[in-house]
Formats: sequence, C-alpha cells, structure tokens
Amino acid sequence: MATTTTFTRTTLSDLSGPHQLIPLYTRITSAIRGLLVLLTKECPLFWSRFLQGSRNDRADMEGPYYILGAPSRQVEDGKAVLATANDLKQFAPYLMTVTVKTPKGEPVPYATFDWWQADTSGSYSNTTYRFRGKFKANAEGVAEVLTVAPGEYGPKGYVRAGHFHVMIGPGDANPELEHLTTQMYVCPGNDATAMDTDFLNYVRTSRKQNMNHSWCISETNASEQYMGFPELDTSDEDTLDRVKWWNQKLGEDGLRVVAGAQTELSLNLR
Repeated sequence: MATTTTFTRTTLSDLSGPHQLIPLYTRITSAIRGLLVLLTKECPLFWSRFLQGSRNDRADMEGPYYILGAPSRQVEDGKAVLATANDLKQFAPYLMTVTVKTPKGEPVPYATFDWWQADTSGSYSNTTYRFRGKFKANAEGVAEVLTVAPGEYGPKGYVRAGHFHVMIGPGDANPELEHLTTQMYVCPGNDATAMDTDFLNYVRTSRKQNMNHSWCISETNASEQYMGFPELDTSDEDTLDRVKWWNQKLGEDGLRVVAGAQTELSLNLR
C-alpha cells in the first residue's frame, strides 16, 4: 500500500511575516538535550572511529544550535521554503536539492528532514525559528529547499565555512534504515580549502566530501557570478526545470533563483 504524505500548504506570502518565537522552555530543553548528545552519540573521542562518523562517510556532527520543535516548511510535495520573502530579498534565493537513497541506490520515499542554518551573514537565530524547519522528500526521495546560502562564522583562524545542518530520517516505510545527521557546506568558488580552518577539525576528521558543488545563474544576479560559483550547466535539464518551477513561485515578489546545488545521500541499514 502506498504511503501518503500530509503537510501544511504555505505560500511565500504566508512566510513573509514575523518568525515564530521559540518558547523559553523549548530553548532550555534543547540546550540540555544538546549537552547529552555531545556526551554520548557525538562524543568527540569516539565519533570518527566508532560512532556515526565511521559508519557513514557523509555524516557530520550535530553542533550546538539545534532547537526542538521546528515547524513544517513544506509548500508542495517534496518542496520546502526555509526563507521568508524578506530574507530572500536581503540575501539571494539558493535552491538546494537533496536526493536520499538506500545503500543499494534505491530512492527513500518521503524521507524526513529537520533543517537548520545560519543566514548569509553567518548569524543563527536561537530565539525564533528563522531558517529552521521540517519537511519531507517526494516519492522519489527528492527534496527541493528554497533558502539562502549560509555564511561562514567563527573567530579568526578558526572560521567555519557556511553550512546547512540536517537530520534525515527514512520515513515510516523504511524502518530498516538509520537516521543521518550531516552538514552540507557552501564555500565561495567551491574551494574546499575554506574548510581547513574549521575548528571542528580538531575533534573529528575533516568532511570535505560534504561540500556542495554550487552553481549560479549570473543573469539573475546583475550578470555577476554569485559567490564565484560556476554557471549552471545549460544541459542539466532536471535542474533547469526545478529552477523554472521556483521562479514561477517567486515571480510575484520579483525574485529569481540566483544559485544552488544538488547532492545525494545514502542512509545506512540499522
């Protein structure tokens, strides 16, 4: 029997209002949970050798900024919006496409996502659910996320490249698969050396395999290459079709997709 999805239909106009506040008790509970995670399943002494870091090449550490209770950001089947119209105008629309598969390369239908990130200036919101949300992939295991490119942050000499955080679940139809926590990095010019200063490299092996190979569409960015990304390959019809769909959605606000990337992740068997 086929699995069906349920989600809240939302338009960009609906998302352009104030961000939902995170209750204080949720922030406190999330901080306690984060500490427990750090001491157990993400203990730096064991993560790379014995825990998820050794089991899945695309795994990465959760980090301290996860908050429980993020709202649904689903707008269509397999499509989600993490940024408000105001966010997209302040920064630039970035389209991230993630395909989730089994170890055999088969799609994971309706894989679940719990996503959080900084904005392009490198700022996280820890008092509102700005750039935080949950959604599902479609029946082919594909999720398209309209957001903005995350910015780098951290002290000089220890800067972290911009990245998306995501927890991916197998959905109800695939209980034999594990959850995956990962980060997907966005480096200017797709130069992975930007990840060399990551202070997490001191507690886990560098995850350069998690860098997005981003593209841009310069004609939607005043004819300039956004963040030094190469132009989107005009022979990539699947991505062009996705960009067209989102540009139609963005049309009322006078916005167009400026950049993006696509990646494929596999979930381990339990």
